[in-house]
Amino acid sequence: MDATLENTFMAQIDPQDFIKELRFDIKEKDALKAKLVLSHLDKVDTATQKMALFELSRAEDQFAIPLIVEVLVRKPDLADAFPALKETLYAKALDHPQTFIDLLMREMNREVRLVLVAVAAEIRLEEALPAIMGILNEEHDEKILQRAIVALGQIGDPSVTTALSEYLYSNHVELVIAAIEALGQLGTPTAFKRLSEKLDDDPDLDLMILNVFQQSPGPEALEKLNGCLSSHHAHIRNAAKQILIQLGSRAVPSLMENLTQDDPDLCIHTLNVLGDIGDEAAIPAIRKLLFNEPKDANVRFAAYEVLGRLPVQKGAITLAAGLHDAVPNVRTAAATAIDNNYAPVLAAGLKNMVRETSEETDQIAQAVIEGECDRIFLGLVEAPAFQETILHMLKVDAHAAIRDHFEVLLRENGQAELADRLGSGAAEAASQKDALTVFAVDDSRMILNIYRSVLHKLGLAPELFELPAEAIERVREMRPDVILTDLNMPEISGIELTRQVRQWFSAEQMPIVMVTTQNESQDNEAAIAAGVNRILHKPFTETTIGQALASVGVAVANG
Repeated sequence: MDATLENTFMAQIDPQDFIKELRFDIKEKDALKAKLVLSHLDKVDTATQKMALFELSRAEDQFAIPLIVEVLVRKPDLADAFPALKETLYAKALDHPQTFIDLLMREMNREVRLVLVAVAAEIRLEEALPAIMGILNEEHDEKILQRAIVALGQIGDPSVTTALSEYLYSNHVELVIAAIEALGQLGTPTAFKRLSEKLDDDPDLDLMILNVFQQSPGPEALEKLNGCLSSHHAHIRNAAKQILIQLGSRAVPSLMENLTQDDPDLCIHTLNVLGDIGDEAAIPAIRKLLFNEPKDANVRFAAYEVLGRLPVQKGAITLAAGLHDAVPNVRTAAATAIDNNYAPVLAAGLKNMVRETSEETDQIAQAVIEGECDRIFLGLVEAPAFQETILHMLKVDAHAAIRDHFEVLLRENGQAELADRLGSGAAEAASQKDALTVFAVDDSRMILNIYRSVLHKLGLAPELFELPAEAIERVREMRPDVILTDLNMPEISGIELTRQVRQWFSAEQMPIVMVTTQNESQDNEAAIAAGVNRILHKPFTETTIGQALASVGVAVANG
């Protein structure tokens, strides 16, 4: 077909002439002319396209496969609008895979090779595996390498695990991402092991790997997610926590096993996740953990905090043991757990514990105040020793908001006379007017309640934030004198909060104290690099908080 004929052909294509010419070219095996005819496939109507495709489907594979690939390369829009084009190629490649593979191995045109590799992936052509592995070994084009990696993942032969793993450490991020997704598609224990070994390198890539684990239904992926709770990096731990929470009850058996390990940090992270999942199946394992009396007070605190979120019906009396704990924060957590599971048997036991004025009565009263334990308060307030103790504490030491809370509670329950004894907080409000403002940021409401009491006793004005984003939003508006922040919080960690605050205020202008259960060197280094002034470890007390604040230049009443 000369240039004049081609111009005439393009100017006005007669469907019958189009098909006639294509049949002739196929019969004569004239690939060049057939290619020219097919280059105008998008200019004919659908019926003619279908007829042309029928003619190609009857042609020999060695002749037809390159022609169809050429159309896919040159007319990508037609391929999308006319899916039968690819379907014909799929059928021919599956019927005679060697013909397709031979073309893949000898074809050097970039665009054609991209299409061939993509098709091999889409039909999961296992016979093409050696050819695609050859591309990995010989090719330098990043786009083709990326397509080959994706294809190996879709074909799904475990033998390519090592080859794919090498690209996890490529200098090209697109190849790294392709390798992550491909190994995830393989889904073998070895593939997941290689992915877990890649963690700790880049936050964005780490999140991709964790999402791969999340999408896999197998136990190996769950095991790797669970293992991420022991990571030395906060962003990995926090992301793994959120995914495990989303997995819900499916993750509980593995999480319960963590509680048997002698690893306080792992136990704390696990307990936090179990609390958010809220599955009652975890209760026996948590009670067993407490029965073994873990040495770390943070573990005990976390255990009681979780039990406060679960319906502990059988054996609830064992919660009372937490009221004897040597650490005030743990006693508060135990009191909250009792309050949320309050029952007659617990009420009777508590009344026996506060029959007379004693250190134990003082400790229980303080725990009830900090935990805002309404049921315990109402159940014990008529006991003389407890009544005198707690009313004195509320009137003399408690933050106005806490005192107001219990005053309203008393009035609502017919105890107006006792409510009157609490007096007014007006004088206190006046005295606190010029107090230094402290932002306390923690995703535990119980910890925030404790902060409120402790900071109030230190003569400071606490502002409490359960969501780090809200604290960040208010920083520029309120300009607190100091910030106390937890490390591990969902969505925004204490380190990220610090980085954002440091965009506006220096360490001298606004000190930040990281208060955490952990002492990981990586977290500590990241915190200091972000601009944290000091790191304080939980459980904290009025004394330790006062000392930490004083060390960063904040004047306190005590410490």
